[in-house]
Amino acid sequence: MEKPDWMHLIKYASVQLRKLDENGTPCGIGSGCLVDLKGKRFLFTVFHVTEKSSNWCAQIKFDEERQEIEVLFLSQFNYLGDFNLEKTVMVPVEFAYHQVTENFKCYFHNRTRIGKTVELTERPVLRAEDIDSPNPIATYGFSGDIRPEIHLGENALVTSHHIFYGLKFDRTENDVHYFKMPEKHPGHDFFKGCSGAPIIGDDGKIVSLVSGGCIESDEIYGSNLAKCIRTLDYFGVTNP
Repeated sequence: MEKPDWMHLIKYASVQLRKLDENGTPCGIGSGCLVDLKGKRFLFTVFHVTEKSSNWCAQIKFDEERQEIEVLFLSQFNYLGDFNLEKTVMVPVEFAYHQVTENFKCYFHNRTRIGKTVELTERPVLRAEDIDSPNPIATYGFSGDIRPEIHLGENALVTSHHIFYGLKFDRTENDVHYFKMPEKHPGHDFFKGCSGAPIIGDDGKIVSLVSGGCIESDEIYGSNLAKCIRTLDYFGVTNP
């Protein structure tokens, strides 16, 4: 199979996550990505999205026949811990994972407010060999759904899909990767829903998951994904 190009990966690789309330109505959104590791398929995101809640699902696509969004209901995500800077207590790492079936698929399904399908594209599954440390020469990008609106009368969740690219890697501090934006930070609301989205370089490498940002310094923060993968390997999570 031909390897997808950079812009294709940025646009389609971000899996949309939905948090459900007690009535099954979406009450929160986030992002993640599918990664194949040693014959297993995982859904990755960041800890602050799912935390220790089991009320999350991964959006697959809209079922035209049933007129419902098809989803995969997820149990509680697994997460990693590490000592704080003072080495006194364990704190969660900005990374969470959930194993799915090895043939699990989901789709970028763009529909209008009136239900017309504009685009239906299978999301790519990222490869372990393409996960690496950031490269100062590369340019990076990510995507995700933002600005959710609940329309109860229409039984609909409406979001805007945002693609952002032009990030340049600046530094790593305390296992956090810092990326400089090519323009002024537009505000945290503009990226709410992108947390957990894969940060992908024009060299084809996946280096991080979006975990936050800073308006004052025009930066996006990301998890140290390569280290997280090494940790999963060390503890045998990825063993076939």
